[in-house]
Amino acid sequence: MAFHQAWLQIEASSVAGPYATLVATARAEADAQMSLAWQQPPITTDSGMNLGAAYPRDRSNEARATCIEVMRRHL
Repeated sequence: MAFHQAWLQIEASSVAGPYATLVATARAEADAQMSLAWQQPPITTDSGMNLGAAYPRDRSNEARATCIEVMRRHL
């Protein structure tokens, strides 16, 4: 991601900011989800790998939509 961030800063500076926001938002959401996962007991069955319910990604989905919109305008 750092490579792509640097590349965007060089090639498409108008996209670099929204991309950085997307990366930061996704990392923040994933960090919370990973921390919660580490607090759970170890999985002992294959079926235990299923989430059962999706993690919320509202903020990263919004940041992704914004980033894609800016990328499309840049093309």
